[in-house]
Amino acid sequence: MTAPRNTPIERVEHVGRLTAIAGIAGIVGFAATALGLLVDPRQAFASYLVAYAMGLSLALGALLLVMIGHVSNAIYFVVLRRVAESAAATLPLFALLFVPIVLGMRELYPWVAPAASLSAHTLESIAQKRAYLNVPFFILRAFIYFVIWTVFSRLLRRWSLRQDTDPTALGLRRQRQLAAGGLPPVALALTFAAFDWFMSLSPAWYSSIYGVYYFAGIMVGGIAMMAVLMYACQRTGLLTDIVTPDHYHALGKLLLTFVIFWAYIAFAQYLIIWIADIPEEATWYLARTHGSWAAWGMVVLVGNFVLPFLILLSRNMKRRPRAMAVIGIWLLFMHYADLYWLIMPSLYPDGVHAHWLNVSAVVAVGGLALAYGVRQLRGHAVVPRGDAQLERSLEYGQSWAIEE
Repeated sequence: MTAPRNTPIERVEHVGRLTAIAGIAGIVGFAATALGLLVDPRQAFASYLVAYAMGLSLALGALLLVMIGHVSNAIYFVVLRRVAESAAATLPLFALLFVPIVLGMRELYPWVAPAASLSAHTLESIAQKRAYLNVPFFILRAFIYFVIWTVFSRLLRRWSLRQDTDPTALGLRRQRQLAAGGLPPVALALTFAAFDWFMSLSPAWYSSIYGVYYFAGIMVGGIAMMAVLMYACQRTGLLTDIVTPDHYHALGKLLLTFVIFWAYIAFAQYLIIWIADIPEEATWYLARTHGSWAAWGMVVLVGNFVLPFLILLSRNMKRRPRAMAVIGIWLLFMHYADLYWLIMPSLYPDGVHAHWLNVSAVVAVGGLALAYGVRQLRGHAVVPRGDAQLERSLEYGQSWAIEE
């Protein structure tokens, strides 16, 4: 079986305008956020950290989807893999975007320069963790994380691109072996990154499944992003006659799975801490279950689980490209809200702190990441043309017509 004659699997070229618009938006967002440093440094760094956590999670979600697709031999995902590879290719950019967080460590992390106003218990916890929570080791660990993520994302993409012109070069078996061997270090790196960059905002508190919670959010955000990108590519003619309702259906089932998994991990973490009823553990939830943070948490619960769960139960909804794109956009907003609830109460425990810097930081990180990711796709086929499984992926539900 070969692809239909009008199937556009040639090189992607006309993305210069989108790259320029996204890049300019990112630069303007960074300029506005930098201006915010003069107005409110703590808020500027906090807003940037949330936006960075969001952008990084989407890049990591794309990388994990590529690796899981290889390991599980997911036939449906082959035609989507090149887009995911381009999204994962933004990870070197996030290594550069991590610099502002390093510069703002004194504003963000109480353990960098402990203030006398901190509670005795917090000061004692910081002292006990000093061998781990110190600036040089923090930066070294971040460097290791980015090396791991970058190596696997670049190798998988490079081998995939090489197959476009030489199908015999480092075939699927080698890519599958690399993905299988890479999943443990990539997972460990993102787990410890969550501990370092987000959990240590409250140095006296800890949760052994905090990294799993972040992973669950990564997968929900990454799959939601793929649903949006699939539809966007179809609307611009890149994946027309390639992606079918069956591809959306398969992605929708995976999205439903991780929506449930996110809710399960969130509840499990809360239940364990509630049952133990240990004061130093409960304080983290006390700030997030009172006042405006409690209302924010309910919005996240309903928006990130209840509504998408009920909608994604419908087979018909999972097969509609436009519906899946709308669900994806909604879940991306909810993913940001979840990360905001996860991070911000450590810095502003009194309540939700709305600020224009939240918007400028998202535009900064999102604009640059979009420009960089689209640029990675330019000059390459929108699907892995040399992949031995491509024909089977093109046949995945080929009898179905694309529903608008």
